[in-house]
Amino acid sequence: MKHTLFAALLLFAICPVAAQQPPAEPSSAVLQKCLLVTPPNIWAELKLSSDQLHRMKFVQEACREECTAAGAKGDPDSISHSDGKMVMDDVRNVLTGDQYRGWLAYCASRPTD
Repeated sequence: MKHTLFAALLLFAICPVAAQQPPAEPSSAVLQKCLLVTPPNIWAELKLSSDQLHRMKFVQEACREECTAAGAKGDPDSISHSDGKMVMDDVRNVLTGDQYRGWLAYCASRPTD
C-alpha cells in the first residue's frame, strides 16, 4: 500500500512539471531557412537596435554563404553542411531573449516550405 501511495504521489508531483514544459524549439535547419527569409520589417517589429540590425545582416549573409557552399538546395533534410550551431548561436547572441522568442514565434507562424 505504501508503494502504491508513493508511486501515485510521485506521479502527481511530476505531471504538472511535465505539462509546463515550453514547446520544443524548431530544428536548426528550419530556423536557418527562416533566418534566410526573415524580412527587414520583422526585425523592425522586434525593435532591433541599429547595431543589432547590422549584426543580423552579417549573420544572415554567413548563413546564406554556408548554405550555398554546402549545396543545400539538393538536400531537403539539411540546409547547411554543418549542424548550424554556430549560426544559431550568433542569432541568440545578437538578439535579446524577448527578441529571440518573438523571432521564434514568427518562424513558427510561417508556412512550411
